[in-house]
Amino acid sequence: MSDTAIAPKRRFFFATAVIMAAIVVLSFPLTYYAPLVTGSKRFDLLHHVHGFAFFAWMGLYVWQTWLASRGRIAFHREIGLAGLVLAGAMIPLGYWMAQRAAELRIAAGTSDPYYGTWFNLTDLTLFAMLMLASVAMVTRKREWHRRLTYVATLCLVAPAATRWTLKFPLLAPLPLDIFSYLVMDPFLIALALYDRKATGRFHPATVLCVAMLLPLQISAAWIARSEWWSALAPTLIGPR
Repeated sequence: MSDTAIAPKRRFFFATAVIMAAIVVLSFPLTYYAPLVTGSKRFDLLHHVHGFAFFAWMGLYVWQTWLASRGRIAFHREIGLAGLVLAGAMIPLGYWMAQRAAELRIAAGTSDPYYGTWFNLTDLTLFAMLMLASVAMVTRKREWHRRLTYVATLCLVAPAATRWTLKFPLLAPLPLDIFSYLVMDPFLIALALYDRKATGRFHPATVLCVAMLLPLQISAAWIARSEWWSALAPTLIGPR
Protein backbone atom coordinates (compact mmCIF):
# COMPACT_ATOMS: atom_id res chain seq x y z
CA MET A 1 0.00 0.00 0.00
CA SER A 2 1.40 3.41 -0.94
CA ASP A 3 2.05 6.26 1.46
CA THR A 4 -0.64 8.31 -0.29
CA ALA A 5 -3.21 5.57 0.16
CA ILE A 6 -2.72 5.32 3.89
CA ALA A 7 -2.41 9.09 4.41
CA PRO A 8 -5.96 9.53 5.81
CA LYS A 9 -4.97 7.37 8.80
CA ARG A 10 -2.27 9.89 9.65
CA ARG A 11 -4.67 12.84 9.89
CA PHE A 12 -5.05 12.08 13.59
CA PHE A 13 -1.44 13.05 14.21
CA PHE A 14 -1.74 16.27 12.20
CA ALA A 15 -4.99 17.30 13.91
CA THR A 16 -3.63 16.64 17.39
CA ALA A 17 -0.36 18.40 16.52
CA VAL A 18 -2.34 21.55 15.66
CA ILE A 19 -4.18 21.33 18.98
CA MET A 20 -0.91 20.81 20.89
CA ALA A 21 0.67 23.81 19.17
CA ALA A 22 -2.38 25.96 19.91
CA ILE A 23 -2.18 25.03 23.61
CA VAL A 24 1.50 25.99 23.73
CA VAL A 25 1.02 29.31 21.91
CA LEU A 26 -1.94 30.22 24.13
CA SER A 27 -0.11 29.31 27.36
CA PHE A 28 2.16 32.37 27.63
CA PRO A 29 0.14 35.60 27.26
CA LEU A 30 0.44 36.54 30.94
CA THR A 31 3.91 35.20 31.68
CA TYR A 32 5.75 36.12 28.47
CA TYR A 33 3.92 37.96 25.68
CA ALA A 34 2.37 40.77 27.74
CA PRO A 35 5.44 41.41 29.95
CA LEU A 36 7.63 41.40 26.84
CA VAL A 37 5.45 43.97 25.06
CA THR A 38 4.91 46.22 28.09
CA GLY A 39 8.43 45.91 29.45
CA SER A 40 7.05 45.03 32.88
CA LYS A 41 9.48 42.15 33.28
CA ARG A 42 13.08 41.70 32.24
CA PHE A 43 13.95 38.43 30.54
CA ASP A 44 17.40 36.89 30.20
CA LEU A 45 18.63 35.94 26.74
CA LEU A 46 18.23 32.33 27.83
CA HIS A 47 14.47 32.85 28.14
CA HIS A 48 14.22 34.05 24.55
CA VAL A 49 16.47 31.33 23.10
CA HIS A 50 14.66 28.65 25.07
CA GLY A 51 11.27 29.98 23.98
CA PHE A 52 12.33 30.20 20.33
CA ALA A 53 13.63 26.63 20.32
CA PHE A 54 10.56 25.14 21.95
CA PHE A 55 8.11 27.13 19.81
CA ALA A 56 10.13 26.08 16.76
CA TRP A 57 9.73 22.45 17.80
CA MET A 58 5.96 22.78 17.92
CA GLY A 59 5.91 24.45 14.51
CA LEU A 60 8.18 21.76 13.09
CA TYR A 61 6.03 19.01 14.58
CA VAL A 62 2.90 20.44 12.97
CA TRP A 63 4.70 20.70 9.64
CA GLN A 64 6.06 17.18 9.87
CA THR A 65 2.69 15.64 10.68
CA TRP A 66 1.14 17.60 7.82
CA LEU A 67 3.76 16.27 5.41
CA ALA A 68 3.13 12.73 6.64
CA SER A 69 -0.64 13.16 6.31
CA ARG A 70 -0.13 14.13 2.67
CA GLY A 71 2.11 11.16 2.02
CA ARG A 72 5.22 13.28 1.45
CA ILE A 73 7.41 10.89 3.40
CA ALA A 74 10.69 11.56 1.59
CA PHE A 75 10.55 15.29 2.33
CA HIS A 76 9.32 14.50 5.84
CA ARG A 77 12.53 12.54 6.44
CA GLU A 78 14.72 15.31 5.03
CA ILE A 79 13.14 17.87 7.36
CA GLY A 80 13.52 15.36 10.16
CA LEU A 81 17.26 16.02 10.17
CA ALA A 82 16.53 19.59 11.27
CA GLY A 83 14.28 18.18 13.96
CA LEU A 84 17.08 15.96 15.21
CA VAL A 85 19.43 18.94 15.54
CA LEU A 86 16.74 21.04 17.21
CA ALA A 87 15.89 18.29 19.70
CA GLY A 88 19.57 17.99 20.58
CA ALA A 89 19.72 21.72 21.32
CA MET A 90 16.52 21.67 23.37
CA ILE A 91 17.89 19.27 25.96
CA PRO A 92 20.67 21.53 27.35
CA LEU A 93 18.41 24.58 26.90
CA GLY A 94 15.71 22.87 28.95
CA TYR A 95 18.21 21.97 31.66
CA TRP A 96 19.61 25.50 31.85
CA MET A 97 16.11 26.94 31.96
CA ALA A 98 15.17 24.60 34.81
CA GLN A 99 18.29 25.72 36.64
CA ARG A 100 17.47 29.37 36.09
CA ALA A 101 13.88 28.88 37.27
CA ALA A 102 15.13 27.29 40.49
CA GLU A 103 17.49 30.22 41.04
CA LEU A 104 14.64 32.68 40.60
CA ARG A 105 12.46 30.80 43.07
CA ILE A 106 15.28 30.76 45.61
CA ALA A 107 15.84 34.49 45.13
CA ALA A 108 12.12 35.10 45.63
CA GLY A 109 12.19 33.21 48.92
CA THR A 110 9.94 30.37 47.76
CA SER A 111 9.54 27.82 50.53
CA ASP A 112 9.92 24.82 48.20
CA PRO A 113 12.01 26.07 45.28
CA TYR A 114 12.79 22.63 43.86
CA TYR A 115 9.19 21.42 43.67
CA GLY A 116 8.86 22.46 40.03
CA THR A 117 12.35 21.21 39.24
CA TRP A 118 11.23 17.59 39.52
CA PHE A 119 8.67 18.16 36.77
CA ASN A 120 11.15 20.12 34.64
CA LEU A 121 13.74 17.34 34.72
CA THR A 122 11.21 14.52 34.35
CA ASP A 123 9.60 16.09 31.28
CA LEU A 124 12.97 16.86 29.74
CA THR A 125 14.29 13.34 30.37
CA LEU A 126 11.16 11.75 28.93
CA PHE A 127 11.39 13.97 25.86
CA ALA A 128 15.02 13.00 25.30
CA MET A 129 14.44 9.26 25.81
CA LEU A 130 11.35 9.10 23.62
CA MET A 131 12.95 11.10 20.81
CA LEU A 132 16.06 8.92 20.84
CA ALA A 133 13.85 5.86 20.53
CA SER A 134 11.74 7.54 17.87
CA VAL A 135 14.77 8.40 15.74
CA ALA A 136 16.07 4.85 16.08
CA MET A 137 12.80 3.51 14.67
CA VAL A 138 12.13 6.12 11.98
CA THR A 139 12.82 3.80 9.05
CA ARG A 140 12.13 0.36 10.50
CA LYS A 141 8.98 0.92 12.56
CA ARG A 142 7.05 3.97 11.37
CA GLU A 143 4.08 3.47 13.67
CA TRP A 144 6.39 3.35 16.67
CA HIS A 145 8.12 6.48 15.39
CA ARG A 146 4.83 8.41 15.10
CA ARG A 147 3.62 7.48 18.55
CA LEU A 148 6.91 8.02 20.34
CA THR A 149 7.27 11.47 18.77
CA TYR A 150 3.65 12.25 19.68
CA VAL A 151 4.20 11.45 23.36
CA ALA A 152 7.61 13.16 23.40
CA THR A 153 6.00 16.36 22.14
CA LEU A 154 3.19 15.96 24.64
CA CYS A 155 5.84 16.04 27.38
CA LEU A 156 6.52 19.64 26.29
CA VAL A 157 2.88 20.68 25.91
CA ALA A 158 1.75 19.83 29.44
CA PRO A 159 4.41 21.90 31.27
CA ALA A 160 3.77 24.84 28.93
CA ALA A 161 0.08 24.79 29.82
CA THR A 162 0.87 24.98 33.54
CA ARG A 163 1.90 28.63 33.04
CA TRP A 164 -1.76 29.48 33.48
CA THR A 165 -1.59 28.25 37.08
CA LEU A 166 0.97 30.98 37.83
CA LYS A 167 -1.29 33.90 36.98
CA PHE A 168 -4.90 32.79 36.70
CA PRO A 169 -6.60 33.03 40.13
CA LEU A 170 -9.05 30.17 39.54
CA LEU A 171 -6.26 27.78 38.55
CA ALA A 172 -3.56 28.87 40.99
CA PRO A 173 -4.78 26.57 43.83
CA LEU A 174 -4.65 23.56 41.50
CA PRO A 175 -1.47 21.50 42.08
CA LEU A 176 1.04 21.71 39.25
CA ASP A 177 1.05 17.96 38.70
CA ILE A 178 -2.75 17.65 38.53
CA PHE A 179 -3.09 20.46 36.00
CA SER A 180 -0.34 18.96 33.88
CA TYR A 181 -2.09 15.60 33.77
CA LEU A 182 -5.44 17.20 32.93
CA VAL A 183 -3.71 18.47 29.79
CA MET A 184 -1.65 15.37 28.98
CA ASP A 185 -3.98 12.47 29.71
CA PRO A 186 -6.78 13.37 27.25
CA PHE A 187 -4.18 13.19 24.46
CA LEU A 188 -3.04 9.77 25.68
CA ILE A 189 -6.65 8.59 25.77
CA ALA A 190 -7.19 9.97 22.27
CA LEU A 191 -4.13 8.05 21.05
CA ALA A 192 -5.40 4.83 22.58
CA LEU A 193 -8.84 5.34 21.00
CA TYR A 194 -7.19 6.05 17.66
CA ASP A 195 -5.24 2.80 17.97
CA ARG A 196 -8.42 0.84 18.59
CA LYS A 197 -10.19 2.46 15.66
CA ALA A 198 -7.27 2.15 13.23
CA THR A 199 -5.99 -1.31 14.11
CA GLY A 200 -8.47 -2.88 16.50
CA ARG A 201 -5.91 -3.00 19.32
CA PHE A 202 -3.70 -0.79 21.42
CA HIS A 203 -0.37 -0.25 19.69
CA PRO A 204 2.62 -1.52 21.74
CA ALA A 205 4.20 1.94 21.59
CA THR A 206 1.10 3.47 23.17
CA VAL A 207 1.06 0.80 25.87
CA LEU A 208 4.75 1.34 26.59
CA CYS A 209 4.36 5.12 26.87
CA VAL A 210 1.39 4.83 29.22
CA ALA A 211 3.30 2.26 31.30
CA MET A 212 6.17 4.78 31.59
CA LEU A 213 4.05 7.81 32.35
CA LEU A 214 1.46 6.42 34.73
CA PRO A 215 3.85 5.49 37.59
CA LEU A 216 5.52 8.90 37.26
CA GLN A 217 2.17 10.65 37.42
CA ILE A 218 1.11 8.70 40.48
CA SER A 219 4.38 9.34 42.34
CA ALA A 220 5.21 12.87 41.11
CA ALA A 221 3.43 14.83 43.85
CA TRP A 222 5.09 12.79 46.59
CA ILE A 223 8.56 12.91 45.04
CA ALA A 224 8.48 16.62 44.20
CA ARG A 225 7.58 17.51 47.79
CA SER A 226 9.78 14.93 49.51
CA GLU A 227 12.71 15.81 51.75
CA TRP A 228 15.11 13.57 49.85
CA TRP A 229 14.32 15.33 46.57
CA SER A 230 14.82 18.73 48.20
CA ALA A 231 18.21 17.49 49.36
CA LEU A 232 19.17 15.91 46.03
CA ALA A 233 17.94 18.62 43.66
CA PRO A 234 20.59 21.23 44.54
CA THR A 235 23.27 18.70 43.62
CA LEU A 236 21.67 18.10 40.23
CA ILE A 237 20.58 21.59 39.33
CA GLY A 238 21.60 23.89 42.15
CA PRO A 239 22.44 27.60 41.74
CA ARG A 240 25.47 28.31 39.62
